[in-house]
Amino acid sequence: MKLEIYKYNPDVDNSASYVYVNIDYKDKMTVLEAIQFAHEKTPIHFDYSCHGRACGRCSVVYDGTPVLACITPITDGDHTIEPMKGHTVLRDLIIDKSEAHADLSQRYRRTRAVNLTEEQIETIYDTSVAEQISAIEWCTRCMMCTAMCPAYKANPSTYVGPAAMLATAYRYYDPYDEGSRVNEAVQSGLWNCIMCGQCDYVCPQKEIERVSQIWKDLREAATDAGLGNES
Repeated sequence: MKLEIYKYNPDVDNSASYVYVNIDYKDKMTVLEAIQFAHEKTPIHFDYSCHGRACGRCSVVYDGTPVLACITPITDGDHTIEPMKGHTVLRDLIIDKSEAHADLSQRYRRTRAVNLTEEQIETIYDTSVAEQISAIEWCTRCMMCTAMCPAYKANPSTYVGPAAMLATAYRYYDPYDEGSRVNEAVQSGLWNCIMCGQCDYVCPQKEIERVSQIWKDLREAATDAGLGNES
């Protein structure tokens, strides 16, 4: 099989190029394993850690679609492997997600005027809310959903993308959070999402139901608060 792999070193290269590497196909081979075999023939900079959809570090674009390389099977034939779009390329397939992760960390941070009391901490809250919070915690911040999002790619200034919206939703469900999360969601472009479901399609964490559940909950809350799409 032949791999066409993106190569770019910003310290020395004026533009990106591609290297073509022939490797032997093996049954049940993953994209990550293919990259590793290619690396044995020609140096390729890439990132990975967990081998099991837990860290999100191995996200790449495989034949035009964002994937986690560690869990994505590769077929025998010719394939193109590139870095995730929308981020600065540090070297070859390694990208800088620090700016996106900083924004996510800010959104995930709980907002409260005073610390929780012991009694509040021990309070059991609504089961359905707990289920949504638990589902969102599967997110590895791989940013594949945002890379796939047509609304974000069309105009990132009017929609923050699924990853950031998910972080806002996490605290919206949090009964202990005192932030204006519905307003934050609307200001972040909640109504500019076209509900196409590409984020859910590409996400390796199938426990998260953005379009069918989470975005629906946020939009209903926004409408109830007088922040509907017609506002």
